[in-house]
Amino acid sequence: MKDVNHVAVFGGAMVGYRCYVLDAEDHILQAHDLDCETDEHAAALAETLLNGDPYYRFAEVWKATRRIAKLERRLSVRMHMARPVVRSIGSAA
Repeated sequence: MKDVNHVAVFGGAMVGYRCYVLDAEDHILQAHDLDCETDEHAAALAETLLNGDPYYRFAEVWKATRRIAKLERRLSVRMHMARPVVRSIGSAA
């Protein structure tokens, strides 16, 4: 684990969640403690953490020993159609 953070969300009854940010091979890059009111709120906060860095691929949200969600970054593929560059070398004599 590289980094451990605590994210508190205020208002109402808080429940302790844990968010693990993972790379493409499911290695843990970061762990965050989340204090949220609902499972949905914890998942939404995990999605925000997931979008924090393009290297992050997945985020898992846990409440004690129960996995609440596994989120995957949506990868957008942008294809740029480039025209080939034709260069003339020398001149025909």
